[in-house]
Amino acid sequence: MPDIIEPRVLKGFRDYLPEAEIERKALIEILERVFRSFGFVPIDTPVLEYAEILLGKGGGETDKQVYRFKDHGERDVAMRFDLTVPFARFMAEHVDELYLPFRRYHMAKVWRGENTQRGRYREFMQCDFDIVGTDSGAADADIVLLIRDALAALDIGGFSVRINHRGLFNRFLAAIGAGEKGPAVLRAVDKLDKIGKDEVLKLLAAEIGDGAAAKVLEYIAPCASFEEGLARLERLAGGPNPDADRLHKWLESLDPDDLGKYKM
Repeated sequence: MPDIIEPRVLKGFRDYLPEAEIERKALIEILERVFRSFGFVPIDTPVLEYAEILLGKGGGETDKQVYRFKDHGERDVAMRFDLTVPFARFMAEHVDELYLPFRRYHMAKVWRGENTQRGRYREFMQCDFDIVGTDSGAADADIVLLIRDALAALDIGGFSVRINHRGLFNRFLAAIGAGEKGPAVLRAVDKLDKIGKDEVLKLLAAEIGDGAAAKVLEYIAPCASFEEGLARLERLAGGPNPDADRLHKWLESLDPDDLGKYKM
């Protein structure tokens, strides 16, 4: 009599029973309606990419989480760990077949071989949407308004949308003498909720020094309003600049009744 194979799922993975899958599909359908209302179209990309395309985007820590192996043709391949890098490859390969600006959304599974913990799996869904081929403030506004309408359509209750600007952040880093340390600073700040302010301060100090580390914590501290946050970020970035001006113009375009939904 052959050995009986025990049915089991790999650690960090899960099955979806009908009730959960029906709810998940319903959420996806709601989001797709909102995306289409803003003129976004769906795309999909392969689960597998050449490893050289995926690796290096997020630094050493992310690279260690990638499921990477040699396929039957001895090609070095990896499973996508987010939807951003595959999209960059997609645009580079198909830009001549697409119209610009191009509005895309993509909801699909990604895989990361990280340590599992409550609420975090090695296989999970991501939802991305982008506008490429333009650098206009109107595109920025559409992205933010789409986020607002999507959250409202999901009927999750009260919410706020947090706004940032990488250009403004880069100016801030340059002002404190840490212009080349952006990825390290972001990795440390991303751990704030997990390890707390004191430990993040230690990580930052090891990378950029005590004074600059304190400035980073000041930069990311919560503010009571969007206007207050923008004023502080502008000051810490060295004063008025084109990136802050763009956020000011976006702020002026908002419906006053919506202003409370946004924070820096």
